[in-house]
Amino acid sequence: MTFEEELEQKQYSFRDVYLLKAYYRYLKPYRKPFFLAIFVDLFINVAFTIEPVILRYLINVLTDYNDGLLAFEEALRQSLLFVGLDLGLMLFAIIGAYFITMTLKKIGQRVIYDIRCHLFDHVIHLSTKNLKSMPVGSFVTRVTNDSQNLSLLFSDILPSFLRSVLSLLVIVVMIFVYQHFYGFIYLAYIPVVFLISFYFRKKARRYYRAEKKSVSVMNAFLSESFSGIKVTKSYAREDRMQKEFDSRNENIYRSFIKSQNLFALFYPFMYLLQMSCVLIVMAFGIPSVLAIPPTMTIGDFQMLYSYSTQFFGPIQQVTQQLNTLQQIISSAERIQGILALKEEKDEETKELDVPAFKGEIEFRHVYFAYVGEDYVLKDVSFVIKPGQTAAFVGATGAGKSTIISLISRTYMPNKGEILIDGIDIREYSLSCLRRNIGIMLQDVFLFSGRIADNISLGDPGVTREDVENGAKEVGADSFILRLPNGFEEKVTERGENFSAGQRQLISFARTLVYHPSLVLLDEATANIDTETEKVIQDSLERIRRIGTMVIVAHRLSTIKRADIIFVVDHGVLKESGDHQALLKKRGIYYNLYRLQNMEQALDRKGEER
Repeated sequence: MTFEEELEQKQYSFRDVYLLKAYYRYLKPYRKPFFLAIFVDLFINVAFTIEPVILRYLINVLTDYNDGLLAFEEALRQSLLFVGLDLGLMLFAIIGAYFITMTLKKIGQRVIYDIRCHLFDHVIHLSTKNLKSMPVGSFVTRVTNDSQNLSLLFSDILPSFLRSVLSLLVIVVMIFVYQHFYGFIYLAYIPVVFLISFYFRKKARRYYRAEKKSVSVMNAFLSESFSGIKVTKSYAREDRMQKEFDSRNENIYRSFIKSQNLFALFYPFMYLLQMSCVLIVMAFGIPSVLAIPPTMTIGDFQMLYSYSTQFFGPIQQVTQQLNTLQQIISSAERIQGILALKEEKDEETKELDVPAFKGEIEFRHVYFAYVGEDYVLKDVSFVIKPGQTAAFVGATGAGKSTIISLISRTYMPNKGEILIDGIDIREYSLSCLRRNIGIMLQDVFLFSGRIADNISLGDPGVTREDVENGAKEVGADSFILRLPNGFEEKVTERGENFSAGQRQLISFARTLVYHPSLVLLDEATANIDTETEKVIQDSLERIRRIGTMVIVAHRLSTIKRADIIFVVDHGVLKESGDHQALLKKRGIYYNLYRLQNMEQALDRKGEER
């Protein structure tokens, strides 16, 4: 089972009550204006609900006048009183509706603002393992689309639910007060309607989960497709990608149609129940009005008829919102699933912080596996002394980059210990560890913005002088100063307007401005040309004075001057020593070095031809 499948299984275990409690905390800072708006909304709703009662009195007054039971002046006075009351209530409702709408919409957006901030902060503090196990598009969907859906819970769904419940309560009370026999008829419909609604809710939940998953898969596919569009075009795979897009698009379409088919059946069924209630009221009410003497006034009949249509209005509002509610619940599940993931943070007892490391690194019988017990490192032990430059070499998949990841605590070993300056890295706080370690990777990521911002990473503590000195130290200024805008030159998405070598030099400068105690280079010279490699090698010589340096490299020319070289083969440390000592052993390192020299000689001959 993949990480994303486990996450989905976990998020579906949340109960609705738990989800509502979880998100109520975001409403707490705004609960006073929220509940004030709800109170005004409920008062307005009561005004609308009792309108048939006012109309009942007005019709009865007019009927009594026609029957000669009321004088003209009295009938006119009472009629104007009821009309004025009705107009006053409607005027209050119009003014109050504006206040309610604006207040609830603002609160809804403030709540979503807070949820997005919390969600983004949580995601960026997740472990690298979790972040790598899930497509970027899935995270994007949860932070944007799913959080936006939640705003409707506070601005529309919750107020509508309270309004509908109060309307039902007022209608039933009014009917029992004036015509209690019909009150039992209305009460009999309530359990029937809610049982049907509950059945449809369960079915709809399943369909909306499928729809949300399909949208998330689509976003992940689009993110990956657009990032790799150059590869797609290079191999003329546009048709294949279009077919994959069509397949995912079809899944979204089918999920949506299933949910809409369900509600296309649900709404007419609810209307049928409403019509049956109206017919029952008419079947009993008309004979009562026509009886001699009549047992029901025309005003009472009008009130019952109005309430027979109004009674299903709140229920229909709830059921119509059921469509939206299921989308909201599905989004809430997906967001809560992410929030339930454990952040990568220090344990309460592990708060050791030091201003700088001396630079000694030691591995003691370290084992590590990404999955189960399929170990990529097996009983690895070594010591790197402070200030040394150590290099790890070996075939692809030997476990070299994993060692870098373990030193930076991106991953933790399954067995064994990793020590820095004689202290287990688990004892250091993450902030201390990351502050003292500078990492330079093969796949350099540059953010959209300016070159200066990419070097300083927006840290106000890094001055412009630090940025320029860092670039000069690694030789990046040689191309930056030739640009039209120098350090102010814009960087496009992922730094596509710069070569691989230029991006690498910018990342080197980025590392230096933070003055790390340890420098880790993971294949940092793999994607650069020979000329740029020479610039970087010169830079590395200058960087060596910073402190301990650990280098992972395929190009052995990069690490010939290292103080100690470790040869890793299938997760096992096989050889160690400096360049000359390893050549004399005529072992794995010797064969690797010999093979690379032969490849370079063949390349030179090919160029000469």
